[in-house]
Amino acid sequence: MPPRRASALLLMLPLLLQLSASRAPRARALQRSSPRRASALVRMVFDAPAAEELRDARASPAAPGADDAGELERFFFDRVEVFAKASPGGAGALSSVMGRPAGGNGGNGGAVWIECDASLNTLTHLQGARFVSGRGADANARASGAFGKDAVLRVPPNCVVAARDRNETLGTLSTHGERMCVLVGGLGGKGNGESGRPDRCTPPGGASSAWLSVQMTLVADVGLVGLPNAGKSTLLRAVSKARPKVADYPFTTLIPNLGVCEGERYGLEPGAFSMVWLDIPGLVEGAAAGKGLGLAFLRHTERCRVLLHLVDGESSHPDAELLTINRELALYSPQLAATPQAVVLTKADLPHVADGLDLKLGALAAAAGHGRVMAVSAADGSNVRELLVRTRAMLDREQRRQAAQSNAG
Repeated sequence: MPPRRASALLLMLPLLLQLSASRAPRARALQRSSPRRASALVRMVFDAPAAEELRDARASPAAPGADDAGELERFFFDRVEVFAKASPGGAGALSSVMGRPAGGNGGNGGAVWIECDASLNTLTHLQGARFVSGRGADANARASGAFGKDAVLRVPPNCVVAARDRNETLGTLSTHGERMCVLVGGLGGKGNGESGRPDRCTPPGGASSAWLSVQMTLVADVGLVGLPNAGKSTLLRAVSKARPKVADYPFTTLIPNLGVCEGERYGLEPGAFSMVWLDIPGLVEGAAAGKGLGLAFLRHTERCRVLLHLVDGESSHPDAELLTINRELALYSPQLAATPQAVVLTKADLPHVADGLDLKLGALAAAAGHGRVMAVSAADGSNVRELLVRTRAMLDREQRRQAAQSNAG
């Protein structure tokens, strides 16, 4: 090794050690998901040409597999397990006043609560956390002990909480400020003033603990599904303030994105066409068996009232792509397959797409078995206004149907 490079390496050594300690988990994940990128990154320190290899790997990402989906799902943190403990109560005291028992009681141990906080949209802050309430204070002669402080876990709306070891669902938190007590602290021990016997105190209640499983479900009115690169993220950007990543390679979207539609952009009445849209990472054939990324996030789509199935206008076989994804939805969940769906052919502004538009729309209508098929262009806004109007009408019909079904039940 040249002396100049060796000297530079010695100067960089403390920084490299610090980086390796702070980024070790991320580096291990990178090594598992993309060994080529990881090895190139390491060799960049020693070998300048390796920088070119890293840029090449970044410019042409490979399609993720099941292991990558697991890594991304953990990165999104929509499920987490948390250890919680409600502490014991304090001990009662032996004391007397003029020969009469007068010992105070111990304080109760703090409880464990879960509270819904609408300012949160992920469970990242709970990853690896432990929640332990305060122990009840012991009585001091005739003075009773203070109660222990409660422990509070704050979670986003629409979280399901379960006791992991008992496999028991404890409840769902949906609205801001809603609270649920999951563990009760031990009662404080009774002093002899309570028992009335000079030498008698009752023992305090003990601690209780549990592993809690918390799962967050994104709630949206409309779910966007389709193959990778069908234009889901581009459409979401066109109708809302959401800014998902957009690029010309598959699997650009790696985690779900939510956006609130703004109809006034297209001359519609402000507020009347407000809808929450959910962009799910692209599905592929075999998704129901764990292939690709979509399976990791499909459970969020189950809560959507309607689906917009986007099909790439540049596809030579759009009807086959439509049937492929619908088959995966049915394999994953019959409920998801039964969700009302409209088919949207994207990229209609491109000349070669526009030339065969009628044939492709006809093929899609035949494959879908209904007439809720249209072509749009998020790039120039063609038919996006009409899509919003139709989607709002379909959503209103589904809401009325669900309300009537609920009333009948």
